[in-house]
Amino acid sequence: MVYCGKASQNCQSCRTRRIKCDKVRPHCTQCVRVGKQCPGYRDQLSLMFRDESTKVIQKAHAQWGVQDQSEAGEPSRSPPTSTSPSSSSTRSRASIAESVSTVSPTSPDGHSLVQAKFPRELDATRIDRAIQFYLEHYVIGLPDEARAGQELQELRWVHAPTTREVMAAIGLASLSNLTGDKELFTVARQQYGLALQHTASSIRNIQGVDMEVAIRAIIMLGMFEVVRGDSAPIKAAQTHIMGGAALLRGFLPFFGSSADGLRALMQLCFSMLASIQGALQHLSPEPNVLIPTSPTPTVAEGVIPNTFLEWIKLINSLASALDKPSTELMGMVSRFVQLSALVRSQPLKDGQPETFHVIREAQELDEQLSAWERCQGGIWVVTEKHVGSSGDFFPADAVFEGCYHIYTDMWTARVWTHYRWARIMVNQLLLESVDRFPASSLPLVTATKQRQLLDCIARVARDTLVSIPTHYRHPRLGRPHREYFDQTKGGAGIGAAGIPTLLFQIKVAGAAPGVPHKYWAWAVEILGTIWADTGMLQARRVGEALAKVREGERLVKQEVE
Repeated sequence: MVYCGKASQNCQSCRTRRIKCDKVRPHCTQCVRVGKQCPGYRDQLSLMFRDESTKVIQKAHAQWGVQDQSEAGEPSRSPPTSTSPSSSSTRSRASIAESVSTVSPTSPDGHSLVQAKFPRELDATRIDRAIQFYLEHYVIGLPDEARAGQELQELRWVHAPTTREVMAAIGLASLSNLTGDKELFTVARQQYGLALQHTASSIRNIQGVDMEVAIRAIIMLGMFEVVRGDSAPIKAAQTHIMGGAALLRGFLPFFGSSADGLRALMQLCFSMLASIQGALQHLSPEPNVLIPTSPTPTVAEGVIPNTFLEWIKLINSLASALDKPSTELMGMVSRFVQLSALVRSQPLKDGQPETFHVIREAQELDEQLSAWERCQGGIWVVTEKHVGSSGDFFPADAVFEGCYHIYTDMWTARVWTHYRWARIMVNQLLLESVDRFPASSLPLVTATKQRQLLDCIARVARDTLVSIPTHYRHPRLGRPHREYFDQTKGGAGIGAAGIPTLLFQIKVAGAAPGVPHKYWAWAVEILGTIWADTGMLQARRVGEALAKVREGERLVKQEVE
């Protein structure tokens, strides 16, 4: 399933004749004028998600030696083999036995949910284990998700064939990453292709779509690309985010101004902005700076799709008073991403008007973000807590400085994380401008302002690290620990969907200029834990990139000495 943007809204006859259609319903004027029966208009939503996977899967079947379902017989069961990662990635959640007994590969009516045929050595038993791994490591215990395996039995999305295919794909890919078993990834790709096909088919009739199942499937398809972890899937993950947003946008006429539908769309839009900014840096020869020495002229072209900007306008028009802070912040973050792309795309010279304007816009953004933070009250208040006086209640590697946050709900918690990474990066841009363009920055970024920027970065970076247990539950955190974080309830949306963005936010906090060494070290360690726990290759990639930040600083220091 590939999101292809808006398709032509002309009727079939006008598209064939290549003439302008006035789109009058039920029959366009052009057809009526020439006495033809208007063939009608296409379903726009299904056209946004074009099924391009059939040929890919057929080729994959031939390459992998897997027969088509029509030709293959029943898969034979092979003896169970251990596919668990090292003990460091074992969740302190529900036991494996509990999950196996409550999460079976059948639907509530007893019909099998395993749709595909597999080679003998990669049979359905391993698919079941992959689904179990996904539920254990990507669902149970995460914010707003089931706290134990038996709670999953009543959730219809757990039993939907499409979501189970994606869960299997993610679980297989994760286990492949952790064990080095390439055969698992072969079947993961097959499950992924099946899920693409079935998700595309399921959303053709928007009024008949089960939104929870459809959105979960689309978000999990994007998660697969994050688990895969290569540089190429960044664009694919963004495609799935856009696809999910397009589907939600199609639902909004049915939701009206429902907070749930609108917030889900906003959550995807925020994630898309973080993904775009992360990609701008990840794909750059200088991934840890905001002002590169060698610009890439094409990087700013269409960095934020026009369709995406239209969605932001729609969100602004529908948002309630309670959600206005979210929409205001989204506008600021969008402006920063566009500014960041501009800085990466054009050569800036000290003393030139263009350079001064860029620095001034960054300064204005910082002032607006500062004002946004000061104005937040009511449901947006964040409370920091610390348990006990000894500070040893929480594992030191799981909870930063023994502190945690309480938010009104997970929705406000996630919005705050987006404020934090944007604020850090705006301030970083201003500090880098002092080094790169001293003459242009002098009137705007004084020595006093530089100290304020560094203080702000350190404070916001710390808040980012303290907030992590709200969004990701470390394997060493048991139920007594989680009860403190679970004071923040509701509004998370889809469990692990927030983790890919969290990886980026952790890197931003750990790599920020001027932060203490312990911030960097703790961030590197938590990224390593997420990798070992979930098999999410992107976590390892981000952790390696963050580790190189201080390695580079150490080498520079040695050269100076």
